[in-house]
Amino acid sequence: MNRVEAAIAKAKIAIENSGADQAKLDKNHKALDMPFDEYCRFQTMKSAAMGTMLNTDEAQSIYNYLGNTPEQFNRQPLEVKIVLTKIFAELLERRIKAA
Repeated sequence: MNRVEAAIAKAKIAIENSGADQAKLDKNHKALDMPFDEYCRFQTMKSAAMGTMLNTDEAQSIYNYLGNTPEQFNRQPLEVKIVLTKIFAELLERRIKAA
């Protein structure tokens, strides 16, 4: 299991054990929706990070979860959206530091 898949599994357990009601989970799910421009930026940054921050298997996992459109990502389970949003933030931070 790669780090992306492991983080998603861990996030799923954390969500299940959080005791949060469905309304709060739904609100958090909606808050993590990704607009088109961020989706495109994430796809590009994910590809650029392959071989450095991400191995091929991890980059492929991200690609599969992102899907072909932002709408496909936006329909992913909350645990996927949490983990991928965190990865996107880490990629952005690295880019800022490198600039």
